[in-house]
Amino acid sequence: MIASALVAVAAALPLAGTTIHVDAGHNGANGAHPAQINRQVPAGTGGYRKACDTTGAQTNDGRLTEATFTLDVARRLQRRLARLGARVVMTRTTNDGVGPCVNERAAIGNRAHADLALSIHADGGPPGGRGFHVIAPLRDRAVRPAIVGPSLRFARALRARLLGIGLRRSSYIGAGAGLVQRDDLGGLNLSRVPKAFVELGNMRNAGDARRLQRAAQRDRIALALERAVRRTLGR
Repeated sequence: MIASALVAVAAALPLAGTTIHVDAGHNGANGAHPAQINRQVPAGTGGYRKACDTTGAQTNDGRLTEATFTLDVARRLQRRLARLGARVVMTRTTNDGVGPCVNERAAIGNRAHADLALSIHADGGPPGGRGFHVIAPLRDRAVRPAIVGPSLRFARALRARLLGIGLRRSSYIGAGAGLVQRDDLGGLNLSRVPKAFVELGNMRNAGDARRLQRAAQRDRIALALERAVRRTLGR
């Protein structure tokens, strides 16, 4: 009786039966291994190739790196999604490794047959620019064009939920829309499951940097991302 009751409770959770790939951008040791992260890897159709990965951005004072920030937000989101019954597949759970390369990041979500994949980033834009933006794939270099429409719907849900917690749309990219479509990101081009990127602020902007360093702000962001996942999946 107890076991069957637990199964019933688990099945009743909003995200039961779903798989979400949470991809924390970059990695803490990337900068110490330039040969590995600079090597060219497949990044889209037509022989398109890019560097394996990059070091990512950091705040102007060097106190917070993008790799550290993205992993923290990813862990917060992981806990939220798991409590709702989702199977959460993480690209990484530590910040002392290298990569994985962009093609492998896409492959992780593909192998998991994820219902949705989300790549978490923070931008290194012009110091005078501020705000978030969401990135969805374009069709031309996508290995599976059918995911472009669902990915765009996910991106729009992400934008709506981030606006809902008071984040501002980027002032320096996307013409103030807070959403762009790109064909130069291997993690999107190679995905066979619906996927979007979030750039959760500009680390080189002093105001954004202060907000991104606050634990309370990261909690709000994780909540917004969770709500976007639920909205997209109709849960």
